[in-house]
Amino acid sequence: MPSFRYLVLAGALALGGQVAPALADQAAHVRNAEEFLRLARAQQLATPVYAQVQDMFAQRFTQLQGGQKQQALLDSYQARANAALDKAIGWDKLKPELVKLYTGQFTEQELRQLIDFYQSPLGRKVLTQLPELNMRSAQITQSKLEAAVPEVNRLLDDMSKALEAKKE
Repeated sequence: MPSFRYLVLAGALALGGQVAPALADQAAHVRNAEEFLRLARAQQLATPVYAQVQDMFAQRFTQLQGGQKQQALLDSYQARANAALDKAIGWDKLKPELVKLYTGQFTEQELRQLIDFYQSPLGRKVLTQLPELNMRSAQITQSKLEAAVPEVNRLLDDMSKALEAKKE
């Protein structure tokens, strides 16, 4: 009777012809996701968070009337905050999860098409213009939202009163 090890080895050899191409396809899929993320400048995703944290420290420093003599203290704490952010959202932390996300959402062929697009003149223009467009879109939305805030607040108050009335 063949040993268990022999059966496992025979099974692995039999599947070897099927596993190798699948692994190669997976590797190409991952490479395409990594290339897309590079082109899309995904490494810069966390940059606004770093800037926001730096601003928070600078504002607190100003509120506490830190002066030029204490500038080294501010710099030290900002560097420590950056190190803490690196541990949580540094590119080495985000990249594997983003690759997994994109390989789960896009086929290898779709990623290749995205890469081709972002390497084109129009794709490069989109990448250049998108941050500004997103910021301005958010500003437009915010300005329109301000008109609805009084009505939403009134509705919230009305609901609160209706709930209180039903408790009585």
